Amino acid sequence: MSVEVVKAATAAQYGGSASAVYFGLTANEIAAFGGLIIAIIGLIVNIWYKHQHLKLAKRKEEDD
Repeated sequence: MSVEVVKAATAAQYGGSASAVYFGLTANEIAAFGGLIIAIIGLIVNIWYKHQHLKLAKRKEEDD
């Protein structure tokens, strides 16, 4: 691995550890928040793709 990647990973590790200590979060709570963030991102992506699909379907209907 390059030096930049190692530095970034180390900074992320220390940042995550410091925030967990500061906020008093347990590993389970951190995992729950991570899962919530991933779920929200997934919801946003699904909404965007459905919107794009609807636009394509409307355009195809107008062309026919």
